[in-house]
Amino acid sequence: MTGGTESLTAPLSETLAVFDGSGVPHTTTEVADRLDLGRRSTYSRLERLVDRGELETKKVGASARVWWRPRATADEANRGGERGREREGDRERRLERHREQLVALNNLNGIVQDVTEAVIERPTREEIERILCERLAAAESYEFAWVGDVDVGTQTVNMRAEADTDGYLEEVSISVDPDDEHGEGPTGRALRTEEPQTTQDIQNDPRYEPWRDVAEAYGFRSSAAIPIVHEDTVYGVLNVYADRPRAFEGDEGAVISQLGEIVGHAIVAAERKQALMADEVVELEFRIHDVYETLAVGAADEADRSDGFVALEHTLPIEDEEYLVYGTAATESTERLRGLVAELPHWTDVTFRAEDDGPVPFELRLSEPPVLSAVASVGGSVERAVFENGDFRMTLHLSPSVEVRTVIDAVQSTYPTAEMVARRQITRNEDEPEQVRQTVTTELTERQRTVLEAAYHAGLFEWPRNATGEEVADSLEIAAPTFHQHLRKAQGKVFDALL
Repeated sequence: MTGGTESLTAPLSETLAVFDGSGVPHTTTEVADRLDLGRRSTYSRLERLVDRGELETKKVGASARVWWRPRATADEANRGGERGREREGDRERRLERHREQLVALNNLNGIVQDVTEAVIERPTREEIERILCERLAAAESYEFAWVGDVDVGTQTVNMRAEADTDGYLEEVSISVDPDDEHGEGPTGRALRTEEPQTTQDIQNDPRYEPWRDVAEAYGFRSSAAIPIVHEDTVYGVLNVYADRPRAFEGDEGAVISQLGEIVGHAIVAAERKQALMADEVVELEFRIHDVYETLAVGAADEADRSDGFVALEHTLPIEDEEYLVYGTAATESTERLRGLVAELPHWTDVTFRAEDDGPVPFELRLSEPPVLSAVASVGGSVERAVFENGDFRMTLHLSPSVEVRTVIDAVQSTYPTAEMVARRQITRNEDEPEQVRQTVTTELTERQRTVLEAAYHAGLFEWPRNATGEEVADSLEIAAPTFHQHLRKAQGKVFDALL
């Protein structure tokens, strides 16, 4: 034999262990059944063992083939017996781990389906996170679970929800600072990279050193940290622990990672619905002085400081981080708006619907705007944003239940000179009929709501019309017949609520 079993890979060693050195031949099917492996993969392994001199083979009949291990000498047999027992022990341990992973994967598929159904029905973020942790902790395959988010000021991770942690979180400190050793665990890495992170063997992973003693006391051997995300927003991180090493390899790791996006989507849906239905909202008002100079698009001119204005009045998310913004501009400010579109990276296109006397209605297209993305991700809305007298003012409405600091940070990191001039809790306008609001919130599909709002704000219902159905459909990048179909269904539901 030329190769020596010491240099074999684990799959080849596992295959060689099927043969006892007695010279008894086996068919490919027999070996495949022993390994619980497909015939093609088994055949490939056997050929490689023949190439290494570990096995011999010959063709039998028209197409069959048998494989055997040459008889060993007495000394080789003794040594081979010892190695064989070692390999058999390794094989048993691998099979046991494989069985554990299959059980865990089967349980996990059920948990993912269960969690998906459960969180969709929950009206608040807090309930979604609580249900998520409880279902995972109740599973036979896992010890406990918790959800955390980042305190921006201290760069530490705070617990938002947990199940069966039994005081674990009171004994550990976790950071997102890459220069802090407490930020090198899976939780800190997941929040920084926005990708799932695992520790497959806590006893031997040097990055887990700050928490190893606590981990041993609580009896877990591996952990996974899955960022809870929706589009470009990170809502927190889900942490799951198992008493098995390498619990989150392969399919099990891939399946549990899906929970991050499932829960992120559920949180967004809940917060948007809550924001639409809430009677109380948090109003934030920001101001940027000398906005044109701040945005490096030139100084304000006389028109800007007299009667000129550009008002962004309604924002409509469409898809893939694309937004349509409807507004009006003073006639003398249309060129200023064109200049903003030409200079600002997130402003991609503007269409003026009419240029008669008086304010000019326009439709502005934005792509991946950081502030709008942050507001939309928590179900908030831009109530009004206006360029006037050389300054910019923006008013936002958010649900009282959302993390307002997330939006404030997004505004001030995008526009460092932005000043928050007001933060207040107000009562929503009660003139809106409750039944209509309920219908728009719960009965319309997302596409129907988008089409209805786009049609209204583009001026489709004005007389004379500011836009045709085909023009609105083109703005939404959908076919005109599809647009009209969704519009009719949306109108029907709203009329049902009114009449």
